[in-house]
Amino acid sequence: MKPKQATVSISRRAALAGAISVPLLGGRCLSSSALAVTEEPRAVFAHYMVCCPMTGGGVTTQDFAAEIEQAQAHGIDGFVLNCGSWDKEPRYHAYGRLIFMAASNLGTGFKLFFSADGLPLDETIAMVAEFYNHPNMFRYRGKPVLSTYGGDDEWGKGLLKSLADMGKPISFVPFFFPKGPDKRFTTETIEQLIAENGYVDGFFFFGAGGQSDEIARLSKQIGQAWRRAGKLYMAPVTPYYCALAPNNNRVFESRGFEGMAAQWEAAINVSAQWVEIVTWNDWGESTYVASFGPPSATELWEGAWGPRLSHEAYLAASTYYIRWFKTGDRSIRTDKLYWFYRLAPHSQPGTIDRSTNAIGYPNGAIRLEDRVFASVFLTAPAHVNIASGDRRYTFALPAGVHHLNAKFADGPQRFSLVRNGQTLLKGDGAFPISENNWSNFNYLSGQADHL
Repeated sequence: MKPKQATVSISRRAALAGAISVPLLGGRCLSSSALAVTEEPRAVFAHYMVCCPMTGGGVTTQDFAAEIEQAQAHGIDGFVLNCGSWDKEPRYHAYGRLIFMAASNLGTGFKLFFSADGLPLDETIAMVAEFYNHPNMFRYRGKPVLSTYGGDDEWGKGLLKSLADMGKPISFVPFFFPKGPDKRFTTETIEQLIAENGYVDGFFFFGAGGQSDEIARLSKQIGQAWRRAGKLYMAPVTPYYCALAPNNNRVFESRGFEGMAAQWEAAINVSAQWVEIVTWNDWGESTYVASFGPPSATELWEGAWGPRLSHEAYLAASTYYIRWFKTGDRSIRTDKLYWFYRLAPHSQPGTIDRSTNAIGYPNGAIRLEDRVFASVFLTAPAHVNIASGDRRYTFALPAGVHHLNAKFADGPQRFSLVRNGQTLLKGDGAFPISENNWSNFNYLSGQADHL
């Protein structure tokens, strides 16, 4: 088939074989003054599910150290330790001690703080108090930081008072849902949250379970409101969301890395002080960015969550945005080419319940796009080639960051970057696209090699 010459477009919904260039942010140039709004040092954290370390239930201090080193190599400053229990499920307590020990042993300044996930007051107090003076505990204005997933103003005020009475005051940056039956973030509910929680040091918007563009829009709106109120804002950045559980069976399209990039841009545009990548290792909801081995190593914890595909390109592509977020430096130093695709058309059912092996579709599957996506970072103009099965696409691109997409076809997926007739980057997707949806609606990512 004759290659198709693809045109460059700035639309986020480019048709057939589209490309997205991002010299602009939020429809305007991001000025140096916008970057200078925040005086506090910027930091990037990753939401860490303490229940589910990469190597399984027999995790060691050395295993946690390896995960910390991987995170730091990409510019991540710390883990936010999600704990859905503390003493009632002893593994949380045990793993918490090991990960603090690992950070201390490394001596690299990696920071840790907790995210209380539905914990009762007494367990939250015990958790924070035990590590209150640990040198790797992240502090804001001299006090250890605590975040949450959920909670409310009554619980939060009781927590802060109890810790203050113990001589252990904290900086509190929770994620609280708006009140009301649908818990939706609107102008009115955001203002209500601010009015009822003036005692907090800042606010974290968890994001994750939603369309990427909508998360980015809400992150900007929520962040602006809390910043106007004089509070710190921690913005979310999520790679992809696909939860396959009876009580949480839903999927949201991210268009490869494009949706994650939009959330990075929202965090930068709103001058958030911190970003939290949601998540490092939530295998059950496919929001992970951790690299757990070669693409063939798709089973974790003896297949407890089904086959897991590599998401490491989501993290690798984020290094550019991490540097931009922290320093304002948007320079591209090396050509990079990353790809992202699902392994089957969205019309093909997959396993949606591991406990029963039920076959079907998660909510939202109809909105998934049968396309292959690529994100490219170019130091100079170049051509990017995508071969999806028997379809061929060529994109002529200027220097800069571009998010590309093309309709996919069954078969191998191949990618290359060519400049002045010379192939500089080349790579193949680890698995072909077929009618067999064994990956259960998850994304596969990969990165081209320099030749």
